[in-house]
Amino acid sequence: GFNRALDARRQVGSVIKPLVYLIALEHDSDFNLLSFLDDEPIQLRQPDGSIWSPRNYDGQSHGSVRLIDALTASLNLATVRLGMQLGVRHLITKLGQLGVVVDIEPVPSTLLGAVELTPMEVAQVYQSHAAGGFTVPLRSVTAVQTTESRTLQRYPLRMLPLDRREAIAVLNYALTQVVAEGTARNLPNLMGRQVRIAGKTGTTNEQRDSWFVGYSRDRLAVTWVGRDDNGPARVTGSNGAMRLWAGLFAGLSIEPVSLDMPEGAYWTWVEVELNARSDESCEGAVQLPFVANSEPKSESPCLARMEKAEKKSFWRKWFDR
Repeated sequence: GFNRALDARRQVGSVIKPLVYLIALEHDSDFNLLSFLDDEPIQLRQPDGSIWSPRNYDGQSHGSVRLIDALTASLNLATVRLGMQLGVRHLITKLGQLGVVVDIEPVPSTLLGAVELTPMEVAQVYQSHAAGGFTVPLRSVTAVQTTESRTLQRYPLRMLPLDRREAIAVLNYALTQVVAEGTARNLPNLMGRQVRIAGKTGTTNEQRDSWFVGYSRDRLAVTWVGRDDNGPARVTGSNGAMRLWAGLFAGLSIEPVSLDMPEGAYWTWVEVELNARSDESCEGAVQLPFVANSEPKSESPCLARMEKAEKKSFWRKWFDR
């Protein structure tokens, strides 16, 4: 009779990290996907006086890393440093904005998922991402009818737009990269097909909980693996919960995640190594989404040459007239 989906509160681990990065992307004057973060050791004093020293899963620190790379690789040190810069209370506020109100102490470990949520609550958080910035309170009953199909009670869905939908759209792209080349890169092999999915793995201390949240354009699911006695399950998010998710979605008809940008965000060509705007025709240029006015301000040498040539050509045509 115990409903784990609704009642089992477990630490969520890294599935909470995208909210930290979402808050950063909302601070568009300071952060974009190419911003550098410090992935270096850090020691923080907890309210009880103890020292908390998080580590990356591989036990290594990686120096200066791009924001998008820190998210796709699920780097703990970079996430904690970013979260401390933004403020832990902002993360708790963000959970509430996404429809999950829980009593959480604003301690640094919250940034790495030391907060207990049910699978249903995790689904509620990610539903807003999957819907492109519109939140809908999840429910399993939409109406009550008699055997003659007469409606006794209806519970209409209320779709509410969230602020900063443009930042959510940029985050959605980043979560597709978690699947394309990050901690969930084995998902397409497990599904037996290539389709654009956004997702995030999660593993808690001592591998007690294994999580995976993934969504397509039209479907979202949360999977969790763990022991009821909270003992170590000895599985990670990628080799436990993600396998269950892949088994479910392998047999479903799904549409790829939409990467269309809403008003306030757009795609632009950049040269990542130079952190500069570029052009599609320039060697090494890639297209990335940015919240408006957060894109790199400098131009790549290739783009500068093109603009100089275009300007010269304009004046030549003018004088030829």
